[in-house]
Amino acid sequence: MRRTRELTAAVLMPLVLLLLVKGPLWGWAILAGLACGAALWEFQGLVRASGWLAPRALSLVLFAAILAGAYLESAPVLVAATGGVLIALPTAILLAAPDEPVWLGSAAATSFATLYVGAGGAAMIALRAIGWETVFFLLGIVWAGDSAAYYVGTKFGRRKLAPVVSPKKSWEGFWGQVVAGAVFGALLAVVLPRIPGTPVVAAAVGALLGAVMSVVAVVGDLVESTFKRSCAVKDSGALLPGHGGLLDRLDSLLYASPVLYGILTLLPELRPR
Repeated sequence: MRRTRELTAAVLMPLVLLLLVKGPLWGWAILAGLACGAALWEFQGLVRASGWLAPRALSLVLFAAILAGAYLESAPVLVAATGGVLIALPTAILLAAPDEPVWLGSAAATSFATLYVGAGGAAMIALRAIGWETVFFLLGIVWAGDSAAYYVGTKFGRRKLAPVVSPKKSWEGFWGQVVAGAVFGALLAVVLPRIPGTPVVAAAVGALLGAVMSVVAVVGDLVESTFKRSCAVKDSGALLPGHGGLLDRLDSLLYASPVLYGILTLLPELRPR
């Protein structure tokens, strides 16, 4: 399992980074759409596994509209797409005439899944529109932190972080992830081009952002684990050998991307120049 996990990462990571750095914005938007779209398909599969209705095709159409709004940087399109999710999906479930006990659960779960994945995917596109450095920064922190949590937790993990939700996670692994995120955040903030500030200031800000993003990434991972636990499944899918489904791999990014975009919106002086 460990060898398969590392081999999958070794193949995919360079391809993703090559498209991120050298490819056009529309190429990154397509990649984000395909990856997050697959994750949404898996999420709606979890909804169906719970005995609720999930109109997958309509959900994907509305999800694509959310990503289109992010790519076009159009607030009206984003508002319309979000409204469409909250109106069209419950209506589709109503017209399907299911048994009354699943109306609320189906509408809530399907709408939430679409907005949850859609917001994360839209933020990834919006971050790339700011500059590839922002996405590289986020990916580096999440990937480094995830690896550190895995290896530190495997070797030194003793105290359970969330035994009911994710029995394998430990506090030792959590702190390993936060420290790794801070270290890589500081390093990336210094070496990446167009990052504002002197090296010392950039490193300090990068370390702080790295630690914050690492904590958010852990929360995103645990939240997705609660979804799977509620549906009594171990992995959201089996698309990535050794890693499970795409929802399993994107859970941290789906949470961290909107947070980082929000920070860069509130503090535009931190954006690459």
